[in-house]
Amino acid sequence: MSGTSVAGVAARIALPIVALLAILPFAQSYGEFWPWQPNTVDLDVYVYTGHVLLGGGDILTARTPDTALAFIYPPVAALLSVPLVFVPQTLLQVLWTVLNGLALLFVLHRAGLRGWPLSLLATVCALVVEPVRATVSFGQINVFLMALVVADLVPGRRWLPRFGRRSPVGDDPGGRLLPTGVLTGISAAIKVTPALFVVMLLFARRWREARTAVLTAAAITVATAVVMPRETIGFAKLLLSGDTRTGPAHFLMNQSMLAVVVRLFGLGGWQHYAGLALGAAAGVAGAYVASVWWRRGEPMLAVSLCGLATLLASPLSWTHHFVWVVPLGATVLVGSHLPRSLRWTGAVFVVWVAAAIFKYVLPWGSDVELSYAPWQQALSVVGPVLGLALLAVAYATGRQVTPEPDRRPLADAAVK
Repeated sequence: MSGTSVAGVAARIALPIVALLAILPFAQSYGEFWPWQPNTVDLDVYVYTGHVLLGGGDILTARTPDTALAFIYPPVAALLSVPLVFVPQTLLQVLWTVLNGLALLFVLHRAGLRGWPLSLLATVCALVVEPVRATVSFGQINVFLMALVVADLVPGRRWLPRFGRRSPVGDDPGGRLLPTGVLTGISAAIKVTPALFVVMLLFARRWREARTAVLTAAAITVATAVVMPRETIGFAKLLLSGDTRTGPAHFLMNQSMLAVVVRLFGLGGWQHYAGLALGAAAGVAGAYVASVWWRRGEPMLAVSLCGLATLLASPLSWTHHFVWVVPLGATVLVGSHLPRSLRWTGAVFVVWVAAAIFKYVLPWGSDVELSYAPWQQALSVVGPVLGLALLAVAYATGRQVTPEPDRRPLADAAVK
């Protein structure tokens, strides 16, 4: 590769990363551009949890001194937070942002973008797509988990040297470093919601890949339980009780099906259970719809739809969790072969979520959501309703597409 082309590739990679670093101090309150000091509150929670764990404290009850935020992930994620303790704060913020930018580029590359279009679209995502901007500015892990699943389940060009047997699939010139399902299992162990991708694989009759994901997640969880039995049992109890240790379900930034029910019908016993049931139904239905497109040879669309389903199903899905609009948007952008109704519905959903206009129009916080006027209630649930509409259109159009013969194992795509 010539020096000019190397410089061009470096510039294309650097553009969205520089954009993220530039906007980071402005994306959240109390950040400063000079000296560069962003307010990455969730990353601070991870670091604080690592300190608590090293000090022998209780990660299930500990809250950060300044913001009183709790660590809400499984204990294995707390173990992964320990190395963060030893990195200086500013360096950690820079590295975290750079890695987010690279993960974003990877997902868009796997979606079919190349060259300057890839760089420019990633930069647009960094600057104007609310879930991406918020995820990076909070110091969240959403983009990383999305990249793990995409790397695991969506075929694409190899990035690392070939390992194992050769594969006849597409532009993948050889075997893979890890069996398909491992990265999905890892993401499910770190945050429970990616377990829904296993349901998608089961609907698609990918028994081996689903089994690998389940065994990976189970092995990680059991190994963590051996090291941290009290924390593992405590987390399981909290999970089963529905205690998320975060904000209330009716909070405007929650865009799950549970939020739809409680904002429309108020708090109470039946509303909570009805919302959970509706979310579970949306999750299972979304996984099935995703499997329909999987069998039709559209793995990126499939995982994007399943990613959307995880957000509708989860009791709490903040706006910054909706990073799945990135591969979904790229898919409907480049997928000229997809049904027009599906592309337009997907585009409307992506634009709505990316802009997040409702958070700038409606008041939120201090339980004001419970006193919304009818028009405010309706506006607050447009996102989840559009998500359901997208799943419905994807199901209807997916049934009309001739499936590709399923004559081979899942494409060897992932960590390459």
